[in-house]
This record gives sequence, structure tokens and C-alpha cells, in this order.
Amino acid sequence: MSGPKGSSTKEDPLGAAGVPARSFFPPLIIGILTGNNPLLMNIPELVKNSKIQRISAVVIAVIGIILIAFSASKNIFLVINGELQEHTTFALTVDGFLEEQGILLQETDRVSPSSKTMLWGEETIFLTISKGIQIFADGQTISLKTAERRPENIILEAGLLLFPQDRLLVDGVSMGENSIIAPASSHSIQVLRGTAIELQTEDRTFHFTTDTNILADALWKENIEIFEADHLSVPLNTTLDGTPLSVELIRSKPLLVQLAEQTVTIRTTANSVGAALVQSGLSLQGLDYSNPPEGESLPDNRQIEVIRVKEEILLNQEQIPFSTEYQSVSDLDLDQLQIVSGGEFGIEAQRLRIIYENGSEVSREIEKEWTIKESKPRIIGFGTNINILTENTRDGQISYWRKITAWATSYDSTCPGCNTITASGTVLKKGTIAVTLDWYRMMKGAKVYIPGYGFGTIEDVGGGVPWSTNWVDLGYKKENYVPWSQNVTVYFLTPVPPPENIMYVLY
Repeated sequence: MSGPKGSSTKEDPLGAAGVPARSFFPPLIIGILTGNNPLLMNIPELVKNSKIQRISAVVIAVIGIILIAFSASKNIFLVINGELQEHTTFALTVDGFLEEQGILLQETDRVSPSSKTMLWGEETIFLTISKGIQIFADGQTISLKTAERRPENIILEAGLLLFPQDRLLVDGVSMGENSIIAPASSHSIQVLRGTAIELQTEDRTFHFTTDTNILADALWKENIEIFEADHLSVPLNTTLDGTPLSVELIRSKPLLVQLAEQTVTIRTTANSVGAALVQSGLSLQGLDYSNPPEGESLPDNRQIEVIRVKEEILLNQEQIPFSTEYQSVSDLDLDQLQIVSGGEFGIEAQRLRIIYENGSEVSREIEKEWTIKESKPRIIGFGTNINILTENTRDGQISYWRKITAWATSYDSTCPGCNTITASGTVLKKGTIAVTLDWYRMMKGAKVYIPGYGFGTIEDVGGGVPWSTNWVDLGYKKENYVPWSQNVTVYFLTPVPPPENIMYVLY
């Protein structure tokens, strides 16, 4: 068989005398109508002049018109294997047109309309050219030529039966229902028979035949739900090729697991706590533990608790504060301070072991402590050089060996906790000076002068005074009490006390 050659230009057999058919028919018809055509010369004269002659002339004219119509050029649409072509032809029939195109029909080809159908113009001719098909089914190979394009029909042409669960692969590709094979030189069709499956569970057995090619799809199609934790005797991705398959299914059971922040439900086929946790991806790690313990069987209430344990080793470093030491400096005046050397902080280290359960700290233990660096004290030098000075006051000239600034308050025998007898056993009066206990121990009996108050003697101890504050409380009798609340200058009057009774650093 050869393909189409385009529009035909062959001469019609009626033009055997060398006159093309399309130029022969008009003279023939004209001759018939006028009576001058040689074909009519042998008709009896009676027929020529009779009514029969006129009827015959009309019939012949109609035939001539039809022949002219047939012999005229006409457009024809040709669809070969789905591809549309347009041709111009003088052929009278489908068969003639195909021959004109050089198309030799095979017995297995399909043409519509039939090959003997007359052509009037604008017809569409559908031609399906048969192709070779190889069929692989039931262990045998069948070869045939067919113009059929539906795989199911081709299988039937080959004398094979198809069942509802069977599948067809065309050129190795699965085909859906009502699929059409594309035109090609040849194709292969493989018949995959449905697979019979026996599924055995703990309480029943399922029997079914499937047209799927994967076990997971077959079970899903049968509405058999498989959980991730279920155990199958063969993998879910097992390929089904028609060979009967027996499968055992062990169903997993739900288990409630209490974690630190949530409660989850898992499924497991395990019998012990530890195995169930491993199977669900919640296995115990390191110091983790569970209730019940991992080695025990699953509890009847199907509930277990997982405690996640984390251990942390923490290294701490803390500064060791330095102390302050005082050192006398003989060439420095009294009440003058200078830093002899600065202090240095020390460093102390600790190693701690901290245990957390489910994110909460449950224990903290100091495993080791050591000193990385010892601290060094700060040394402050204080002056011991005493100078005797004089000062003119409204109460006369005074001679003093120390002068300081202090906060002054006043009191009498009526104040809370006060009485008329001082700590030194004297009677409270104007001129009695009270100081802190530390000052009193070193300065008891010392003579002082305070501008605006006058002369006084340190004879009493005051209470409620902040530590390291220079402070004096000025005594009065009840009847001449004067309130004080201000800074004053305190002059310590000569003579200078012995060195062991001098408080060189006031604090």
C-alpha cells in the first residue's frame, strides 16, 4: 500500500479516442437534444417524431447532466489515522479516489464511507490503516494486524477474554477505560490478570481479587485501613502481577503516652513498654525512665508515662571580694588617708551537676569547689602626725590637736530611752556629749569645743546612729533644751591623749 499522491490527472476510459472525458460529455448531450447526434441515426423515424422521442431526449439529457456532474472537479476531505487532508478529484467513487491517491486498501484497513460510495463533492472519507499488534497474555504471544484502536476490542479480536479486574498495558503504560491507541507502526499490549488476595487477620479472613498493581492500593480499594504500626507479612509496596497472594495482618492497638507537655495516642503491636516506645519513635534515651518501667508488660489501662531526664554540668565563677586594711603612715597628718596599694578580687570556681525531669530542675549538687585566684586586700594609710593648733572663738582662744566635721543632734532626759545619768555616771546637763559606742570606748573623758554650743566632755553613748557616721549628740537639761540638727565642727582640745587612746581612723 502506498500513501496519497494528491489530486488525480489520469484520463477517463471514455476518452479513448484522445478526447478527455470532461470535453466529451457536452457534445454528446447537445447532439441528443438536437437530434443530430450519430447515436440517434439508427432510431426509426416514427420514434423520432413521437412522444417517446421527446421523453427519451429528456431522460438522456438528465443522464448527461448527471454524468457532467460526476465528471466535474470536486473537493474531497480525507482523514487518515486522524490527520485531515483536502484534495481535488474527478473520481466518481471512494474506491476510485483512493486509487487516484495511490492508496491500496488492505483487508484489515477501515474506510468510511464504503469504497463503492459515489462522490458528489465535499465528502469526508475516514481511513484507518491497520498496524501490527503484539499481545502478551496468559503466557502466550499473539500477533495480528488490525485497524481497531481500542485495546479492549483488539484483545477480543485476538479471541481472548477480559475480566473486570484485568489491566492492560499498552507499550508498557497502563491505559484507562475507553483509551485509544495512537497511530504508530506497531504496538504491544500486555494483559495483566487481576490478583487474588487472601488477607488473614486475628479474627477473620478476607478474600478478594484486585486490578491494582500495588498491595497498598488493593487494600485501600477494599476499604481495609492499615495503620503505620500494623504488621504485614509482606510490604505494602509489594507488586501484584496476577499471582495469588496470601497476607497476614497483625493489628496494632492504641496506647496512651503521657509526655512532658502533651498526651499522645500511639498504636503498637509490642507487648512491653520499652518495645512500644521504640516502635512509636518515643524510645527512652540516656537517663530517661517510664512508669511502668520499660522492661514491664504494657499495663491493662494502656497508659504509660515518659519522664525525660536531662543532666547539665555547670561551671560557675564568682569574685572573691577583697578586704580593706589600714596602715599607719607617720609622715601623714592625722585624719588624712591615702591608698598604699589597691585591692584585687579573687576568683572562686564551682562545678555543679543539675538534673532536670521533663524540663523542671529536681536536683542541684556542688561536685567541686576551688579557688582559682586569691584576693589581695586594699591597704589604706592613715596619718599619725599630730599638730597642735590654736583657734580664736567667741568663747576665747582654744588649743586643739584634731578638728572634724560631724552631724549634731541634741537630747535631754525626757527623750525615749534617756535618763538623767550618763554612761560614765555623770548627771546629764549642758556640756555632756554623747557619741557612738566605738567612739565612747576610745574617747571617754575627751574635752571638745563645738561652735554655738560651747565646751563639752564625751561622757555618754547615743543610740540609733548609722555606722561609720561622724555624729555627736549635745546634752541639755530639760529646762534649757535647744534642738540641733546640722553639721558642726568639733575641736578636740589639748592635751593630746596617749597614742593607745587615740582613734586614728574614725568609723
